[in-house]
Amino acid sequence: MFAGRYLWWMLIALAVFLFFAMSFDYVTWATVATSSCARVAGSCGPLILMMTGTIKPVGYYIAGGIILVVTFARIHHIGLSWLWCLFVLVLFAASAPFPLLLANVWTGQMNSEMVMQNLPVAFPFLVVFCTYIGWSFEDGAGRPLGRWRWLRVAIRLSALYGVMAALAQTPSFAWMPGRLLGMPWLSVLLATWQPKLETALTLGASDDRIAYLAFVVFALALAASLFGLRIEDLRSRLTTPFMLKGSRH
Repeated sequence: MFAGRYLWWMLIALAVFLFFAMSFDYVTWATVATSSCARVAGSCGPLILMMTGTIKPVGYYIAGGIILVVTFARIHHIGLSWLWCLFVLVLFAASAPFPLLLANVWTGQMNSEMVMQNLPVAFPFLVVFCTYIGWSFEDGAGRPLGRWRWLRVAIRLSALYGVMAALAQTPSFAWMPGRLLGMPWLSVLLATWQPKLETALTLGASDDRIAYLAFVVFALALAASLFGLRIEDLRSRLTTPFMLKGSRH
């Protein structure tokens, strides 16, 4: 999937999510107001339940599905490893509830402080990576993850830390495997190891400073991989002797 098409579908997914998160309640109200259910007391309940309990979540699933499919297609197109698809999947699952909370800012139910308190570490990792792969690599504008080996190592290590932090801080990763596989003991085991993993990742601290430090390294390394080629071109031009037109070597 080319960069332009990827950005187009990501904007479509964003528009679908914003519609169902911020405007679908008005559609529900208009549907109830124009229907005949208001004539009979209590008959609007099933309609409201279907609109808000079935159709609205389906809209969220459609937006999330578009994001995952086009991101996986873009990762494959630019030649990155399939492990980056797993990276996106883990971060998406860990940060999926946050956009729904973010939509409550529109209704005034949350302020900026509450948003920052509920911000999962996985969300900025996911946003930065999805923005990064939207770069037009097909037009010779650099190589995915850059040309320098040390830069690629920094990107992968910081990404690995982000995934581990997401696995340690998301309760659903503890009970989901056991429920899918029918092994309750597995959920108990994972729930026991999650706090230990989080303690090891944070070095015993009670905040996410190390995780956000890894995010800063991740973001800066991705940015450096984009502009590394231009820096090399600029260096070669500056070191090339200035020659007048028509002069001989």
